[in-house]
Amino acid sequence: MGELNVPERPLTGFTSSYSWEPLDEAVLDAFDVWEQEGRLGFLELPGDRDLLAEVLLEASRARDKAGTMIAAGIGGSSLGLRALMSALGNGSDRRVVVADSPDSSILSDITDSCDPASTLLTVITKSGGTAETLAIFMRLYDWLFAALGGEVNSRITAVTDPVKGDLRRLASERGWRSLPVPPAVGGRFSVLSPVGLYAAAFAGIDVEALLRGAERVLKDFRSRREVSLAASIAGAYLANFRTAPVHVFFPYTDRLYDSALWFSQLWAESLGKRMGLDGSDTFTGQTPIACRGPADQHSLVQLFMEGPKDKTITIVTASSDGMDSEPLSGGFDEYPSFSYLQGRTPDELRAAEAEATAEALEERGLPVSRIILPDLSPESLGELLFALETATVLVGLALGIDPLDQPGVERGKVLTYRAMGRPGY
Repeated sequence: MGELNVPERPLTGFTSSYSWEPLDEAVLDAFDVWEQEGRLGFLELPGDRDLLAEVLLEASRARDKAGTMIAAGIGGSSLGLRALMSALGNGSDRRVVVADSPDSSILSDITDSCDPASTLLTVITKSGGTAETLAIFMRLYDWLFAALGGEVNSRITAVTDPVKGDLRRLASERGWRSLPVPPAVGGRFSVLSPVGLYAAAFAGIDVEALLRGAERVLKDFRSRREVSLAASIAGAYLANFRTAPVHVFFPYTDRLYDSALWFSQLWAESLGKRMGLDGSDTFTGQTPIACRGPADQHSLVQLFMEGPKDKTITIVTASSDGMDSEPLSGGFDEYPSFSYLQGRTPDELRAAEAEATAEALEERGLPVSRIILPDLSPESLGELLFALETATVLVGLALGIDPLDQPGVERGKVLTYRAMGRPGY
């Protein structure tokens, strides 16, 4: 596949109500070193044409086979896909169901709503051994096998490490179709790999456009460095990281709420660390809260306005989101609570509330950032996700921690394996 035609600068805007210093050149240099060492595999995803071709081919085969795909995964193997589907999948002619909880009642709801004769099953775990994912998969496999018998093997796709793990071995032995998760791409940075792109492409989302948006951000970062979109977000977020222990990520469109949940994992798991790169105890972190505007104006903004001044806020809007919706009807002239809304649209109200909330929080003295997407298109979402991934790594390096590992998660896994009787634990 040829080069994607990518404009030079991102179309996504970023502003803040407070002043901040550009990232130190030493942070940018450290980022370059990590990239040269092959540690930042997510940077290669926008330009990996071979992997994109493989994803599109498998998605095309899947679309010819069925109308529904159940995607089993958890954490980094599901949150990114949920973000893509929520933002972009509402007009799809194919249905994707994300199964990310080993809750038998939820799994029963999923199987009750799907026809096994027209359903595919995709299992997503890079390690090939994530307990929750495999439990979900095994329950769904039993359901499909009961209905289809030996045909079930033609309905399964494994998205996992290209060579390692029990899932990779199982896929090879049973002849399942498969897609690789590049070894240097961590789970929470994997949304633009087959982890997110395969099911998204099945659903009809323009995944090439997603990658164009990401590549635009990458080219911008390489050419403009400390004044690029990604580095500007990092510099602004770094300014309040230690003084504001809570980061409120507040999109003013429901279609981006799952992106806020994706950001919460990215931010918390990357930057919540006990130890620094030098081995010393640092106990670094900032707690993210995913909010949903305008709904959370009526639940959480009271706390933000009059509670502790320990928060930094990011308001996310899309400039043209829904602005062509039908105006509200008339006939309520004698009722002041109704009449001023006549002829306006619900989306105009939502846009006004986003700006009003930002202004009120600024008046309260809280640091407020704004991310402004030009629209809710695949390219814009690709810009947003990739800019936040890059900014997260930059902030981690500036704080002197490793933004790629997650040692705090491992102890819970070990104790779970022990409780469930896994050999060796």
